[in-house]
Amino acid sequence: MAAEDRSNQTLKIYDKTGKLIVPGEKGKGTATITGLAAGTKVAAGDYKASFSDGTNESDKVDVPAFDVLPAEG
Repeated sequence: MAAEDRSNQTLKIYDKTGKLIVPGEKGKGTATITGLAAGTKVAAGDYKASFSDGTNESDKVDVPAFDVLPAEG
C-alpha cells in the first residue's frame, strides 16, 4: 500500500473532549502540544489526531501514550 500524500494536509490534534488543541503546519505531518509539564504521563486516547486538507478531514485516531521529557539544557 502506498503512503498517503500529506503535502497539502494539516495534522490536527484534539483533546479527548474533541476540542482542537493545535493544528500543525500544512505539509509537515507534525504538530507540537505545548504546556505539558516535564514528567507528565499522557495515556493513549487523551489526545486524538486527524489530517485535514481544509475541506475534508480524516477520522480522528488515538494518539499513543507518551511521557513528557524534561527540556534539554
